Amino acid sequence: MTPKKPEAPAPEKRRLSILDSHAALLISAVLCAVLSWLVVSIYFDSNSSNTVTVPSVTYNYQTSTYTALGLDIVSAPEISNVRVRIEGSGTVIGNIQPSDIMVYPRYSTVRGAGEATLSLEARFITSDYENFNITLTVENPTTVTVVFDEVSEKVLPVTVDTSQVSIAEGFILNRSSSVPAEVTLTGPTSELDTVASVTAVVTAGEALSDSVTLDTPLEMRDENGDVITPQYTTMDADTAEISLNVLQVRELPLVVDFIGLPAGFDTSSLSYTLDRQTMRVAGPARTISTLTELSVASLDLGQNFAFDRDYQLNVELPDGIVSQDGVNTVTLTFDTSGMDTTTLNISNIRVINVPSDVNVEVLSSLVSNVQLYGPAEEIATLGADSIVAVVDCQSISVTTGQQTLPVSIQIPSSSRIFAVGSYTVQCEITTQ
Repeated sequence: MTPKKPEAPAPEKRRLSILDSHAALLISAVLCAVLSWLVVSIYFDSNSSNTVTVPSVTYNYQTSTYTALGLDIVSAPEISNVRVRIEGSGTVIGNIQPSDIMVYPRYSTVRGAGEATLSLEARFITSDYENFNITLTVENPTTVTVVFDEVSEKVLPVTVDTSQVSIAEGFILNRSSSVPAEVTLTGPTSELDTVASVTAVVTAGEALSDSVTLDTPLEMRDENGDVITPQYTTMDADTAEISLNVLQVRELPLVVDFIGLPAGFDTSSLSYTLDRQTMRVAGPARTISTLTELSVASLDLGQNFAFDRDYQLNVELPDGIVSQDGVNTVTLTFDTSGMDTTTLNISNIRVINVPSDVNVEVLSSLVSNVQLYGPAEEIATLGADSIVAVVDCQSISVTTGQQTLPVSIQIPSSSRIFAVGSYTVQCEITTQ
């Protein structure tokens, strides 16, 4: 047997390196670039800085620091364009805008009332940049001067000063009013204590003959009436609408209206006097110019007349008319020296204005004890047969059955005699 020849060993396979791949080389290059960028960003860009300008200082941040001391700001300057330096990662601070930052005074150094110079500090308005280790430093200005005091309020009425207003002849300034009627002052207690009044000094270019409303500045005054301008005290209104009520003045005669008298009575036969014949009144020109007299409240002689008696009567002033004499009443006194009185029983009873479907039967035979007044010479000859008691069904409510109805006393034979009192008769009412 022929022995087998030994087999030749298989050729060894070549191992490929990752570097032999072109794509792998590109990926490696990119990874190295990113890694290098991260290293540079983290280790070489951490101390970058930038400067921004914040538009204004915010004073209402951490106010509890001074309000807890019973204080408030009475004066603070308006500061604009505050320069703030930003330090930190350049890739972060490059995106920060002025609107992201608040500049505020550091109130922790305030100890009491007075002027305080406070350092300005800066912070981010939101929490977006809390974890980026960014430092904010106020560069200019670095401080602000603020005045603190115990602030309170004081309410004062508006006093209207019309001493510089001229009123036309024949007219008066009846009253003045202010809107608002009072103002609220806010400021340091020490300043408020010096303000005694708030005054509106009204001026007009010409003599006034009609009512007007004028916009008038308000002034603060001390207890001596001098104008003062406290440094830190403010009012909730600087002007007021002042209304001046200007009225025309006239003197008008007074007239009395007598009621409760018989039909056809001659009121000129009554002799009386008023404690004043005229009254000075004032009112809007368009109203008072149409008046010729003033009416005194009606006097019911049929109920109230008596000898030796005075009567207090109100003067009935039209709307918008006011007395300038300080009184609104007059006293009326009758001269009864030529008068007399008598009492009679009246049997002449008449019923008038009876509805067509109603019958009225007078059951009373007399109207007793009718008291009459008039001139003495007429009273002396007056008899009961010349007097009529009249039941007027038109002026009363008539119902069926027995009813007590009022009567009026008429004296046809005289225009100067009248009855005083209330009189009635009993009647039977039936329907047809």
